[in-house]
Amino acid sequence: MKVLIIEDERPLAQGLLSILENCGRDIQVIGTAANIPDAVDLIRACPDLQLIFADIRIEDGYSFDVFGVVSTNALIVFTTAYEEYALKAFDYDCIDYVMKPYDMADIVSALEKYERRILHTGVDDARRAMDYLRGKPAQYRQRLELHRADSTRIVDTQEICYIEYELGSIRVFCNDKFSGCVDKSLSRLYEELNPDIFFKVSRNYIINISQVDRIRPTLKRNKLIQLKAPYQNVQIEVGMESVKALKGKLL
Repeated sequence: MKVLIIEDERPLAQGLLSILENCGRDIQVIGTAANIPDAVDLIRACPDLQLIFADIRIEDGYSFDVFGVVSTNALIVFTTAYEEYALKAFDYDCIDYVMKPYDMADIVSALEKYERRILHTGVDDARRAMDYLRGKPAQYRQRLELHRADSTRIVDTQEICYIEYELGSIRVFCNDKFSGCVDKSLSRLYEELNPDIFFKVSRNYIINISQVDRIRPTLKRNKLIQLKAPYQNVQIEVGMESVKALKGKLL
């Protein structure tokens, strides 16, 4: 398992590193970051990163800001001495919120939650495969209720071009340029959508596969996904692992 530590207090970073190295699991810590630029660089350099332990307050701001700059499919465990960030942390679909000072038992508990999340995903995939073999079609959401300040609209999921997480809200963009918010997490919504039509390309975006216009290189290892009109100006930076998985669906 590839793990990143975001922590600006060196003794705490070294302590967490020691716990991870001695917790009885096959863990490779790819690095530690004390600030936003270093964290962004490490995430971009490791597209197959699986888990991030992120202190919320770091030397140049908040680790939340890291995930506004770079996309990753890694799951997150937030660590902090401040309880007031708990609700915001779960907006980022974190799997655990560990209060400082923590010990090995706390970290092992977080790792077990990661393992259960991965196992749950595998069980869901297996269940869908069994339903297919039995001739029972999987049931996916056909319509969504989208909310705006002035109205609520019911849309067919086929009308959706892409879905974005931003500033604590999940906004859905439709092919007629209508957009509205839904009252659920991005991960939960993704579970309800047909995987033959939709793909979660990063922590912040789900796209309708048919709306991909082109995939462009960047100066780094990541790629840019450009969508078709009317969202031709939308460009989503994604890691190489997501690109490989997306190409498997496109081809």
